[in-house]
Amino acid sequence: MKKLFWKIFIAIDQRLKFPALQPGDIGIQLGYDMSAPVTSDLFLMANRVGKNGMVYGVDPDPNNKIIAAEIISKKNIPVTLIDKAVFSEPGTMTLLLGKKASWNQLRNIPVDTSVKYNGVELQVEMDTLDHIVAENNIPIQQIGHINVTINGAEYSALKGMHHILSTAENIALTVTTGRYDESRFINGEPDFKVTKQLLLSYGFKVRFRRIHKLIWWGFFVNTLIKRRWIYGKNNYGVIMAVKGNKRMPWYQSFS
Repeated sequence: MKKLFWKIFIAIDQRLKFPALQPGDIGIQLGYDMSAPVTSDLFLMANRVGKNGMVYGVDPDPNNKIIAAEIISKKNIPVTLIDKAVFSEPGTMTLLLGKKASWNQLRNIPVDTSVKYNGVELQVEMDTLDHIVAENNIPIQQIGHINVTINGAEYSALKGMHHILSTAENIALTVTTGRYDESRFINGEPDFKVTKQLLLSYGFKVRFRRIHKLIWWGFFVNTLIKRRWIYGKNNYGVIMAVKGNKRMPWYQSFS
């Protein structure tokens, strides 16, 4: 019964999170958390693109890679892992490892003091997604969706995607933003407003929602599964953006 529940849950989750991804597409996941591999966005994307598509997971945490690589090998999933942190420029930077992988953070942005770190710091390679895509011969016009979940570095990552954002004809993005920690402001403005304006400048249609206002996350995931009501609390949000023939259905959600 439990396996059937998760199978149904994952089928719904991937459809609501990545409706723009089609079989044969390329998906790109920036920051993949292997704390709960069953519901990892990396594999939800892979389910959507199918055996004729490909998903690229970009993350600098070696622990995440070990877990993901083992699953990919066992299940023959169409996923390629790239060991880099994505930013607005290339270089090296310190990665602070959180007690949960979802709390990892680069030191070159304001450090989130609301989470706990395990005291381990790693020197990691930074790069722009434009360069990563070119280096790996990823055809831009086949990219169906880019999911950006990198703990406060999302705006900087978008700044390093100028070529992708300006040349891709049909593409969708989801970007975690609207935070309440130390990274919530960019040049004195709320991060979601600045991020939204950047994407609008590239011709995207953009929508921002707090996660507790999304039906799938706010009601089903948090209330029924975790049995924890999150309404009335400070919650981060997500920017959904589409361009060309991609559509942003009313039911699109996040988790």
